[in-house]
Amino acid sequence: MEKVIGNVVVQKRGLVSLSQAKKYLGIKEGDILQVAVEDNRLVLVPMKLVPADQAWFWTEEWQKGEQEAQQEIEQGKTKSFDSMKELLEDLEK
Repeated sequence: MEKVIGNVVVQKRGLVSLSQAKKYLGIKEGDILQVAVEDNRLVLVPMKLVPADQAWFWTEEWQKGEQEAQQEIEQGKTKSFDSMKELLEDLEK
């Protein structure tokens, strides 16, 4: 359920103040917010930047694989080996 924390006024050049929201969301100067439109409402989503060479990790496809891997770990579907020899022997089976 939504929580109304106040009103904002659109100023010149489309500026609005988020001072009331900052208290509730921990938003600080310089933070990045994604702006989305959902059912004729503006939705602001706090974002974090990642280096371009790490962006692949945050793709939907990769995150799905991460979730699947975590589920397999939690279900005990993993093996560990004390040596490379043990690993290679298991692979040969």
